[in-house]
Amino acid sequence: MTALATLERRFLDHVLGGEAFPRTWCSQGLVDSDIGLSIYANAYHSRLREALEADHPVLSAYLGDTLWLKFCAGYTADHPSQVRSLRFFGSRVPDWLARNAPFSAHPVIAELAQFERALLDVFDAADAPRLDWAAMGPLDAQSWPTLRLRFHPSVRLLVLSTNAVEVWRALKDEEAPPAAAASNAAARLLWRDEERVTRFRPVVQAELAALAAVLIDEKDFSGLCERLACDHPADSVPAMAIGFLRQWFDEGVICALATDYSAAPQDHG
Repeated sequence: MTALATLERRFLDHVLGGEAFPRTWCSQGLVDSDIGLSIYANAYHSRLREALEADHPVLSAYLGDTLWLKFCAGYTADHPSQVRSLRFFGSRVPDWLARNAPFSAHPVIAELAQFERALLDVFDAADAPRLDWAAMGPLDAQSWPTLRLRFHPSVRLLVLSTNAVEVWRALKDEEAPPAAAASNAAARLLWRDEERVTRFRPVVQAELAALAAVLIDEKDFSGLCERLACDHPADSVPAMAIGFLRQWFDEGVICALATDYSAAPQDHG
């Protein structure tokens, strides 16, 4: 290891709270070297806390000052910044909160962070043309079973187990949040609309099955119907499936479609 590499490594160790940087390696100027090194270390941690709070303002409010500082210190120690941009510094926050006490004892905390990160991802996602329901007009009856949809890049399906979204909404409105609780209806669909406004709404169980089929498992329309038929009478499935399709088109979350598995989805805009 070169002398410069050794110097850089020791300085980084000091900033991260590890091995102290040798005082004898410092040039003595107007500011004492110990004070100067402390300024660098404090600035590093302060900047990372600012980045986390910018990404998670509601989580910060929910935890309060003491727990927020505890979280920032623990997360930064376990996941020091590895990239030039701070945009992705907090990408592991939900997982860290779910695994580390005392936060892990309260699932709503990790899910609140998960929801805030999903909002960030939706806002930053790439753009793409959107199709409306008229794009379905040219399809003949034989094409429907193999119909495949491509969703807008901003679309996210978030399945939670708590009322984290209700907690987020209350704190966002500067109101007292509800008590944390388990929820069996906590799935949300998130997307960015044509005005670049982030939208989200609840997803009922039937639609969750349909979205999982096409978004996660990449099923065609026949596969979507088969998934719905597992929980609903067969004669109700076609109307239910078409209703979901129409809603997705109306919300502007479909950007392309295809009717052949081997063909790439085509833009009909």
